[in-house]
Amino acid sequence: MKLGSLMATLTLLALAGCASVPPERITADRMDYGQVIADSWKRQTLLNVVRLHYADVPVFLDVASIINSYSFAGKASAGASLPSRTDPDVLNLGTEHTWSNTPTVTYQPLLGERFTRSLLQPVPPSSVFQLMQGGWSADLVLRTVVSSINGLHNNSAGVGADPGFNELVETLSRIQQAGGLGIRVEPKKGGNAVVIVLPRGDANPELIKDSRRVQQLLGLEGNTSEFEISYGLLPRSGNEVAMLSRSMLELMLELGFGIEVPEADVKAGRVLPGRREADSAPYTPLARIHSGAEAPADAYVAVPYRGHWYWIDDNDVASKSTFTFLLILSSLAETGQSAAAPVVTVPSR
Repeated sequence: MKLGSLMATLTLLALAGCASVPPERITADRMDYGQVIADSWKRQTLLNVVRLHYADVPVFLDVASIINSYSFAGKASAGASLPSRTDPDVLNLGTEHTWSNTPTVTYQPLLGERFTRSLLQPVPPSSVFQLMQGGWSADLVLRTVVSSINGLHNNSAGVGADPGFNELVETLSRIQQAGGLGIRVEPKKGGNAVVIVLPRGDANPELIKDSRRVQQLLGLEGNTSEFEISYGLLPRSGNEVAMLSRSMLELMLELGFGIEVPEADVKAGRVLPGRREADSAPYTPLARIHSGAEAPADAYVAVPYRGHWYWIDDNDVASKSTFTFLLILSSLAETGQSAAAPVVTVPSR
């Protein structure tokens, strides 16, 4: 063997002996697994929305952990033989290596106390205004989370909202966009009280006008601009905002009324009936969920069920925003659980 070939082979042997998994794999794994988890989360949620509308059993399966283990092994061999006329080389050197990637995924069903806490408990009314204070639009939050506020009813199960509820949402949206909507947390026996603060007398005249209209719609006292938030159908006093908020399961049921159910399934009575009275206000679904015999070419999320496909269009920003908001709310509902969020473990060597 020539000296140059010998040195090259020895170099390869040395590299094989110290090979390791590069740290760059962490970036690739985090992005790849994160995208897969997000996609599967969206598909599971949409599938459960469809299942509930068909009065079927929903199944919630969380990704508890992902452990991705890499291994890199190398082997070197060497031999010597007597030279001959046909083969003058006296050394035979060789290398080989193996690479393996073995991910382990752990799933955890949502049952018992976690099911109750995450899906059956209503979103706290105080959290509704905290979400708006955090930057979410009043239009999205109120139309999605609130069932009624001081007796004004939202869209529900195919029945349109009260005109006063729609006007309230529009008015609060203008106040929020102008920066006039605030909340304050005050200590109270047994916990904290959340107070909504509307614009005062020295604010912009348009804001004052909207603030007074909110008070009129909610039946609040006109001599104050601060009102305590509570859970209930009707307020106990003129300075209280009583709100019935939805649970995550109610939200998913309500989303189901935006499904374009195949006509054959409607006639066969396979889906939940919508209480659509002729004299009721127009019903506006939370999100528009399409259906068809084939998978869509361009969808934000799509799932098959009972021989049909159901999806939300990728260019339907309003429906996408509502659906994403539902996913975020479901994460907030898990606050306080002892189990950690999905963990990706990737050894670097």
